[in-house]
Amino acid sequence: MQLLQLLVFPGLTFFVWIAFAFEWLERKTAARMQGRVGPMIAGPFGLLQPVADFLKLASKEQIIPKHSEKFVLTWGPPLYFAAPAIGIIFIPVIGNESIIGHPLDLLFVLFVLAFSTLMASLLGYSAAGRYSTIAVGRLVVQYTSYEIPLILSVISPAILAGNLSLGGIVSAQSNYWFILSAPIGFAVFIIASLAELEKPPFDIPSAKTEIVGGWMTDFSGNALAYVKLTKNLSYVFLSALAVTLFLGGPNGPVLFHQIILQYVMNTIYFMVKLFSVGFLIFVVKTALARIRIDQAAELFWTILTPLSLAQLGLVILLR
Repeated sequence: MQLLQLLVFPGLTFFVWIAFAFEWLERKTAARMQGRVGPMIAGPFGLLQPVADFLKLASKEQIIPKHSEKFVLTWGPPLYFAAPAIGIIFIPVIGNESIIGHPLDLLFVLFVLAFSTLMASLLGYSAAGRYSTIAVGRLVVQYTSYEIPLILSVISPAILAGNLSLGGIVSAQSNYWFILSAPIGFAVFIIASLAELEKPPFDIPSAKTEIVGGWMTDFSGNALAYVKLTKNLSYVFLSALAVTLFLGGPNGPVLFHQIILQYVMNTIYFMVKLFSVGFLIFVVKTALARIRIDQAAELFWTILTPLSLAQLGLVILLR
């Protein structure tokens, strides 16, 4: 039964389909904000366009550059995909507990975020291309800038809950959401998530108008397909993490005494919150233009880090 939950619902397959839905919503949001139409051919309202694009790209030939590390380019994308795929199993979806819970699973989630950036750096460096090398340098600088405020923003709900378990943090929000006590932490987490996802205004490591495609420039075929799917799954993972830490996870009004019916309602609550956070990220990243790497570093070190520390001090006083 637990294996079925891991692979189907509320596990990997469930979140992969949400990842495709996130890509559709992102493209539709950007299109509407820019006066375009967006996906509209594959499936009703273009809902299946992300799936069609993934299958088409995965069926293409993978071209490996001559001077690249072939082993890393071949086996690196599955490891890169494994980071968010493993992280999502710790997200509570149908109740206060996740599929595999642990008293310290929040620390493991932070490791997953760091591992994802590490794999992106290794993949870009192994391609041995000029654009990839420049992108990896930008990626490392950006990572060292946003990682501290990201961790500080995550610590705030952990202190409010007095727990390092995602399930414990969700349970502590049964009466009120932590976004009310830590609004600055939530804002910093969203901004740092944009940097983690390399989305505007922090798409500096993958700036198409400057370095073609960043560290993904030399990827093609099924490798590129899985890299892009990993990006979309990371979208979902970080949005789900924001819902878990600040918005009460699947908690909501208890409408049914039957466990199964309440599980359904909890899933609906979780999905509404998840797509709301995702939509917020889509709007912000579409509305903002790219900044320089030095501007990004200055923003995180001189503004967001002090704000995160101030939020952390306020949370300690409130507790």
